[in-house]
Formats: sequence, structure tokens, C-alpha cells
Amino acid sequence: MNGSADLILKLARHAYFIGIGGVGMSALARVMKFLGWKVSGSDVKANAITHALVQEGIPVHLGQNALHFEDADLAVYSTAIDASHLELKAARESKMPVLHRAQVLATLFNQAKTSVAVTGTHGKTTTSSMIAYVLSRCGKKPMCLVGGDLLNFGTNALFGDANLWVSEVDESDKSHELYSPSYTVLTNLEDDHPEHYRDLKEVEQSFERFLARPCNPGVVIYSKEDPILGRLLNQIDRPKIRFGFAPDADFSAQNVQLNGMGSEFDFFETAFFSTRVHLSVPGLHNVLNAAAAMTLLIQLGLDPDEIASALTTFQGARRRLEKKWQSGDLLVIDDYAHHPTEVQASIRALRQLGHRLTVIFQPHRFSRTRRFFKEFGTVFDDVDDLILTDVYGAGEPNPDKVDIQWIYRQLMDRKHPSVKVVAKEAITSELLSRHRLTGTVAFLGAGDIGDIANEFTNQLKNFATA
Repeated sequence: MNGSADLILKLARHAYFIGIGGVGMSALARVMKFLGWKVSGSDVKANAITHALVQEGIPVHLGQNALHFEDADLAVYSTAIDASHLELKAARESKMPVLHRAQVLATLFNQAKTSVAVTGTHGKTTTSSMIAYVLSRCGKKPMCLVGGDLLNFGTNALFGDANLWVSEVDESDKSHELYSPSYTVLTNLEDDHPEHYRDLKEVEQSFERFLARPCNPGVVIYSKEDPILGRLLNQIDRPKIRFGFAPDADFSAQNVQLNGMGSEFDFFETAFFSTRVHLSVPGLHNVLNAAAAMTLLIQLGLDPDEIASALTTFQGARRRLEKKWQSGDLLVIDDYAHHPTEVQASIRALRQLGHRLTVIFQPHRFSRTRRFFKEFGTVFDDVDDLILTDVYGAGEPNPDKVDIQWIYRQLMDRKHPSVKVVAKEAITSELLSRHRLTGTVAFLGAGDIGDIANEFTNQLKNFATA
């Protein structure tokens, strides 16, 4: 890369996205098109995102076995693209300016008068989606990029005022260190990405650098429920606001009632009751996400009752406990949970429904499975029937020959009453073969298990209309 990202973006007219079919890449491509750049890109194969992009007027070349960026003057790539990738390598050899997705987004984001970064290990997508949705409902028209489609809008990017940005900021590859937000929402902090961090200490050090970046007013909104954040923020000299369940939090969710696929709670500002909130998304973790969103939105000047009213109609984000099918006594859920903490939170939320629970789990990354296989062996105790399928490698090498048996053996040691390993391609037939499948069937994982959830749901729809 020659020159700063800011100068490159000022000079560029046509941005070419290598791997444009990813969630984060497609969101940025849409925003750049809205802001006036010509945008095109490529991906290995077609998916729902690439089809949507083409419909929106963004050309997408499939296959990535030839060069299609001849008239572009900027190449954009993500961490998922290897340095040996044909197009990325050719772009660099041609001396074309090449920027990582985070460099582009952070440059645009940091120029906004008011910028909100939602980051942390879990809950980023839902929390940033809640914030963006409420701002939109209240007429504020933010620029917004999140890590999954907002179900209310059917997209992962909202277009609006370039001086009001809301973005889910990814910590997985340390690219969050490029951002200087006016407001930071920190949901929680855990060891989740062994492909980029040696241990939790390195994660904390990375966030120390992120929080040390100059910004104005630099308010940090963080969870009082997370001891790691508490320890980290005690060392940071920034304006700080705590949210949580505890009455001594600055903003708190109290008197929580979980109601099936929703919940309600009293929202308090310091020790004073503010408003009653009703959510249409399930689980205690989503109550905490809502408390984080409300805390931030109040700092932006919104009225608590107005926020609560908007949250009532928030439907959630795609693949975050997303309801795919419901008929009679069968409910099908698709969820992105891939870390033991997330899996446990999703199972607890689904357990509140009081139905028999069948879970299909696809581990994500060999490195994560290696790091957490023992923990994964403990989080499925409340699942009635468990199906495990092969690890989704995400292109990682596998020198330790990690496979699904690592988790399976842990479950066997704990004497789980019903667990089975099934090849991904056979999951739908396995489920359909089960006599009188009832209750909740949940597909969990960050790989391509969502495709199997869609396949299974489509079969159910076909049977229903036959």
C-alpha cells in the first residue's frame, strides 16, 4: 500500500472487493456505492449475498480464477483472503492500491462527527443492530454496518447521515485497533480467536491499545457483569458508563421476565425506574444487549420511552436465534453461536420455551475447537438430543488433526444421554427419519451449518404444501 488509507480513498473512483460475498465485505461495498464510488467484486461461488448485490447494481464475478479488476483503482480484501490469492497477489504486483476492509471502514468511520463502535467477544451484531434499528425508527437515519442482516430491513447496511455512524467493529484480527469512536460499547471480553491471539492476556493488551486511541468525547459503555472489562477499564482514563443487571450499575435491567421467544424488564437509570421494556428476541443475553443499546442511545439524546417503544418491534439479526420455521409442535432455529459461552447462552434461551430440544452443532475452526474442546463437552448438558457434525475449518491448516471426535469423546465421558455424529450432508435426512420430531430443533455454528438449516426448513415447507 502506497500512502495513507485516507489519501487512497480520496483518489479512488472504483473499488474492487475480493471476496465480496462475505457479510462484512458486502456491507462495506454497499456503503461505498451509496457514498459515490463505483463498486464491483468477486467471490468463489454464488450465495444469497452475491445475488442481492447483483440486483442492487454491483457486478460480481464468480470463480476467482481470472482477473476482473482491470478498470478498478483500489482493491479491498478481508482477513479471510490469503496472501497467495490470485487476485490479491496480482493487484499488489500491479502496484494498485490495496487496502484491508478494516482500513477502509475505519477511515470512513473516523471521519464522522458522531461514531458508535460496538465491539467485544459476544453480542456485537445484535447490540449494533438494536442501536441502528432504534435510531432509524426515531428518524435519525444512521450509516450502519453490522455482521448480519437486520431482519426488520433485510440488509446488513443502512444508508443515511455520514456524520452518524454505527458499526459492529471486529476484534477477531485486531483490526479494531484502527478505530477512534466517539462512543464505544464493550459487550464482554473472552478468549475466542486463537488464530490471532495467543491467550486472553494478549486480547486485553489489544483492547488497551484500542481504548488508548484519541477520540472525542471518547465515552466507553461497558458491561458491569464482565470482570475482565471491569479490570481493564479501571486502568483506562476515559469517561465510563456501566450497564448490567446489578442495581448499582449506572443503567440496569431489573425484574426480568423471560417469555418464550421474548422478554420484558424494568430499565433503571442509577437507582431510578425509567421505563418497562418488552423484547421480541429471546434470552437473558439479549436483555443485556438491550441494556447496552439503551445506555448508548440515551447518551445520544433519545428518550427512554421512545427507545423502549422501538425495541418492542425489533425482530433481531439473521442467524441470531432466528426463527426459520414454526408449525404445530415443531420450531426450527438457526443460530451463529460458535464459542462455548455463546452456545450455552443460546441453549439457555431455548430451554426457556419448555420444549424438547434437539441441537445440531458444527464447530468453527480447528484452532478454536482445539482450544475449547473440553468446554464444548460441558455446554450441552441441557440438550435432549445432540447431533455433531464435522469441524468447519474456515481454510485453516490442521496440523494437530483436530476433528469432531475430540468433542464427542468429552460428551461420552460426561455420559450425555443422546449424542450422535452425522456427516453434514446427511443431517436433513437424519432429522426427517426421526419419528414424530417435535419441540425445538436448533442449528448452531458459524460455518455453513445455516445452509443445512435452510435445506431442512425447505423440506418441511415442501411437506406442508404437498
